[in-house]
Amino acid sequence: MAKFDISGSASRQTGLTQQDRNNAIRMEFEPYSKPPQQPPEQTARIEPMSEYVKPPTAPAQQPSGALPLPLQTVEWEGRKDKQGNLAVYKLPSGDMGGNYEVAGINDRYHPEAYKAISSLPPQERAKAAAEYIQGYTAPLVERLPQPLQPFTQDLAFNRGLGGATKYIQQGLNALGQKVAVDGGFGPKTLAAINQVEPRALMRAASDAQLQDEYKRAELDPNRKKFIPGLEARIRNRLSTFGQG
Repeated sequence: MAKFDISGSASRQTGLTQQDRNNAIRMEFEPYSKPPQQPPEQTARIEPMSEYVKPPTAPAQQPSGALPLPLQTVEWEGRKDKQGNLAVYKLPSGDMGGNYEVAGINDRYHPEAYKAISSLPPQERAKAAAEYIQGYTAPLVERLPQPLQPFTQDLAFNRGLGGATKYIQQGLNALGQKVAVDGGFGPKTLAAINQVEPRALMRAASDAQLQDEYKRAELDPNRKKFIPGLEARIRNRLSTFGQG
């Protein structure tokens, strides 16, 4: 699989630069940028890493039956054309991701990546999308213990880096750990993660995500139509990554 060059120069395949990734990460974090009610952790600024996280390959790390990461996320997010290639499609009314997307890479939160990947020949889109997802989620994913990495990679792309961190923090509190739910990944959050069983945390974080969406749907009835899809996504994620 060809790799995006995130050292600062543009990718030969898509033309994406490190600044493009920084912009996408910034747009995902903006909803969580308000000062937290509790004192925030002392966190290092999350920036794209210099290299991509290698997909797990050992039998103990790669769930049985799962696609190579992050192609599993591409499979769940994407739609296929008649030839079986990744398709570009218009988002339904009320979707928070903008107007168009390809494998969850939409024109609102990932505009440069969407433009580059959607312009590729259809047979090249899946690999490019997988590479972008892996690079985009790496700043959070590669800081976690390995058993949580596949689960969190899909969660982080599905709900953003800050959103995924908040769900993990809520899950930690549900498991008896006391951490601020502020979307900032610092040493206290990591220490709490190391005190709980990974599968229990995956289930607790998933429940936090689902409960959050139920609350949002109560305030905005237009979101209710998206709940069945989210419930299916959570079941698939736990079935694939939360059983090992």
